Amino acid sequence: MSAFYYLVPAESRYKLFHETWGRYVSRRLFHPQKRYPTGGVQVIYQHVGMLQKHGVEAHVVHLGDFRVDWFEHAVEPITIDQAKIRIGQNDVLVVPERIPQWASEFSCRRKLAFVQNWGLVENAVGRGDYADFGFTGVVCCGSYLKNWMETHTALPIWLVGNGIDLEKFKPEPANRRPGSLLYLRRKPTWILGDQALRRLSPHLRRTLHAIVLPHYQTQHQMIEAYQQADIFVPLGFPEGFSLPPLEAMACGCAVVGFSGGGGLDFMKDGQTALVVPDGDVAMLAQAVERILTDSDLREKIRRNGMVEARTFGSRAMEENLMLFARNFLS
Repeated sequence: MSAFYYLVPAESRYKLFHETWGRYVSRRLFHPQKRYPTGGVQVIYQHVGMLQKHGVEAHVVHLGDFRVDWFEHAVEPITIDQAKIRIGQNDVLVVPERIPQWASEFSCRRKLAFVQNWGLVENAVGRGDYADFGFTGVVCCGSYLKNWMETHTALPIWLVGNGIDLEKFKPEPANRRPGSLLYLRRKPTWILGDQALRRLSPHLRRTLHAIVLPHYQTQHQMIEAYQQADIFVPLGFPEGFSLPPLEAMACGCAVVGFSGGGGLDFMKDGQTALVVPDGDVAMLAQAVERILTDSDLREKIRRNGMVEARTFGSRAMEENLMLFARNFLS
């Protein structure tokens, strides 16, 4: 039977946007195996774990010496050398959208580009197509992505939507701190959150409790932060799916901020979130002020967001993944 091989790049060997040179050098010297959390890597591990659970051979292939330890999983990665020895002509290679050149390292017939962020595609393939790198198809993790990719490739496209563990990402109303607002130092665009808060009225700034979390947080720490926050402000763009606002919704946050494009799969303006045009600081400040001062709107957004998040559970993701895998392999 055919097997799936998912590649994972070792990006943490580079200096990250939030690191000083001193911290970067210290990390490389004393913690060389540390890899910072990314939703894309977590989704790859989810895929492989779910495939293995259903008896389909699947492997995570690390393109470097690093650990993925910020969430619970039972997947044991293999090295690139091990993968090259094991992979056969009928196996399936799955390559992140940003590193299409790695497809040429393998001789199998079926190669899929795993597109999790539309903003990385054109930089990766230039004016060409993934077909130019030997790919035979594309997998997308959200509907927005699939629709976008349909205008950028003639290759067949499969949709395997993301999902979250609703047994872990769930509300704890007793822990919620009214008037608290959470955002993440996750991408360089996080600074727009600071700029927006400075535009609020002095009274709101005095009463608001803003929490800015550093880049490295375990899944458990993120869940605790979501459950304690009243409002969550997603600031990343572009985004292929944007897991943080969905996770925040599931934990009972009222969400207001940028969708990055991909977040529109579940961020429905005025219903499940207040959606602000990506990068517009003035409108972000207005939306934050609106949700802080209108308690009826805030509770409506919170309730609808929790209901919406329930439709994006990991069980639905698992069913879609297995349907894709069985149809693809057959």
